[in-house]
Parts: sequence; structure tokens; C-alpha cells
Amino acid sequence: MTQLFDALLAVGIVGVAVAALFANDRFAAVGAFMVMGFLVALSWVRLGAPDVALAEAAIGAGLTGALLLRSARRLRVEPKMCQSRWSVAASGLISIGFAGLLYAAITSVPTVPAYPPLVAERLGESGVSNPVTAVLLNFRAWDTLLEIAVLFVALVLVIVVPVSRVRPAPLGEMVVPFAKVVVPLSVLISGHLLWQGADAPGGAFQAGAVLAGGGLALVLAGAMRLKKPLQGGILRATALSGLAVFGAAAVATAALTGHLLGYPDGQAKIWILGIEAVLTLAIAATLVLLFHGSVRRVPK
Repeated sequence: MTQLFDALLAVGIVGVAVAALFANDRFAAVGAFMVMGFLVALSWVRLGAPDVALAEAAIGAGLTGALLLRSARRLRVEPKMCQSRWSVAASGLISIGFAGLLYAAITSVPTVPAYPPLVAERLGESGVSNPVTAVLLNFRAWDTLLEIAVLFVALVLVIVVPVSRVRPAPLGEMVVPFAKVVVPLSVLISGHLLWQGADAPGGAFQAGAVLAGGGLALVLAGAMRLKKPLQGGILRATALSGLAVFGAAAVATAALTGHLLGYPDGQAKIWILGIEAVLTLAIAATLVLLFHGSVRRVPK
């Protein structure tokens, strides 16, 4: 029965992906993309990677889908251009080539994984019992710091590019009651994901994505106006705090132990929880700002 379910899930992912690519209506394409994201998240659950599943559902399907919906509403409808047979054939050959490279990469992976035993062997020294958190915030914390830096650079590029003022379409009378329900739930769920990340699937990225969903509800309901200097400034400062605190932690640990992000003995969990708490707020603020876009206007 499970094999049948997995087969149907795989067929569903491919089918929805094809529907997203060839849909005539852009909103239907975005809807198919979001459905595909949730199916992919379910496939990660079936593969035994709940941390990746949470990130895929919250960021890959939810927030990315919201960004695509916002972009689709602002794009002008362009007449379709007929593609030549040569371009279609070239696209097909490129796709087949990438599929072949992906297959070669998958089949070249050793059947006996090397990293899980190493992580399990040193897990007691990490300060947490969740191996994913141990890798992201301890063993390979430097990589996570670089990821936060890349996210911040993307936000800076969005902020500095001026765009014309967006006139939001009315969302109806239910958006405010919806926000009143979603925002408290997002705070509770994100807090739970943050706290349990040390011992179970969760962590700063998943918690920040869920909290960003509550922030988007506030923006859509009109309760959070980022064009106001105070609210926009606080949110931008919060987005910066993640990289600033993470960088400060790297410098502090280097001064204390002689290693960047090498936590003092017996204090790893305190450092990890502190960094993740700030990262949760920073990631949420960054995702809200990325959704909202630039607060500047194009000069007339």
C-alpha cells in the first residue's frame, strides 16, 4: 500500500509540475506550483526528512507562492509568441541533459552514507539532540552564517531598487478576521518550532517562515504599514539583526575559544538557542520585506 501511495505521489508531483508549466492562466499556474510544493513537502516526509518538509511547505510552497501571486497580479498580459520547433527541441535536449546529470549524480552516491555516523558520534558535543540543528548551528554553523548573509544581500537588492507604488486590490471583509486568527496562531506555532528545534524537527528557518505568514496577514489586513518610517525601520532593523547577531557570535566565540562559532564547553545549547531566537525574527522580517518589495517610488 505504501508503495502505491509513493507511486501516486510521484506521478502527482510530475503531473502538477507539467500543469504549472503549460497552464494558460498565470494564476492557475501559480496555484499548480503551490500544490506541487505541498506534494513535494509530503514526499520529504515519506523520505524521512521532516525538517526539509517543513521548510518546503512554509517557504517553497507558501511564501514563494504568495510572492508569485503578487507578481502575477502586477505583470502585464503579453500576447503569446509562437515558439519555433528548434527552440522546443533545444529545450527538450537541455532538459534531458540535466536529467541525465541528475541521474548520474544520484547513482554515484555511496550506498552507505558517511555523514550520519559522524554526526551521531559527535552529537553529544553539539549541545542539542536534533542532528539537523547540530549540523546547521554547530558543526557547519559557518555555512548557515553565509546563508543568512546571502538572504540579507537579496533583501538589500530588493530595497534599493525603486519601484512604482503598488495599489493593493481590496481583499474583502474577511481579511481582518482572518488576520486576527492567523497572527496569534503563527506566533504560537513559530515559538513551538523554535523551541523544539533543539530536540525535534523545527528550528529558526521553519519558525521564521511561519511567523512571516502572520506578518503577511498583518500587511494584507492593513495593520502593518511598511511605508511608515517607524514600522518600516523597525522591520528592516529586525531583518539586519540576524546577520549582526550571528556575526557577533562568531567574533565572540573566536575570542573565547579561538575558533569561529566554536562554542565554549557546556554552553553550546545556550548559544544555539540565542542565535536561533534572533534568526527567527530576522528571517520573518526579511521574508515580509521581500514580499512587500521596495518602499521607495520611482521618481517622476
